[in-house]
Amino acid sequence: MKDKFIQHFGGQVRFSSECKTHFHRLYHNTRDCSKPAYYKRCARLLTRLAMSPLCIHKQD
Repeated sequence: MKDKFIQHFGGQVRFSSECKTHFHRLYHNTRDCSKPAYYKRCARLLTRLAMSPLCIHKQD
């Protein structure tokens, strides 16, 4: 249920290989992503992570 809810609010978000560790840390270890009342905040956090300079995949 959590995945569907987060996908609804955050859309389809893809993470680069450099960013997967940060994604898993946020997704599995934060209050925002572990309690249904905070899933909207979790979606916002994951979307911001995907757009951060750390996670933007540069193509050469």
